[in-house]
Amino acid sequence: MAELLQNQMKILFVCSANISRSFLAEMLLRNEMEKLKLDNISVTSAGLNASPGNPPDPEMVSYLIKKDIPVKEHESKQITEQVVDWADFIFIMEKDHQTTIEGTWPQAKGKVELLGKFISGGPDPDDIVDPFRRSPYHYRLAQSQITLSIESLVKQVILDQNA
Repeated sequence: MAELLQNQMKILFVCSANISRSFLAEMLLRNEMEKLKLDNISVTSAGLNASPGNPPDPEMVSYLIKKDIPVKEHESKQITEQVVDWADFIFIMEKDHQTTIEGTWPQAKGKVELLGKFISGGPDPDDIVDPFRRSPYHYRLAQSQITLSIESLVKQVILDQNA
């Protein structure tokens, strides 16, 4: 990991449609990178069933605005072999995503991890359930899980390796 950070660490967040969860994770990590002045990390996001070009979920955009986090341009993207090969780390939202990615691109094995592992505190990482078109509770839960996961990812992986 340390040698990755001396060069460029490439992180891919993946969810179903790339408009809610992976979008939020990407924006939160980009914000942390800017605050910490980290320029040795590249980050992007994609969806397993994305409709390319769709805008982000307004609920997630509103959450970012309330946290005073700049919302960068975003259009949903479908995951491709090219981006799978590009990534050093692929953080997924649900266990099923790993099965799909590794079944489609076997070269991804060893790069795919649940983002929820950074908040679970145990051997079984938590899924981050898709809140899209669900209740405000589901949005608050996903937003909290993703925010805590990104904070923990930055502390446990990125800052430790940049020290």
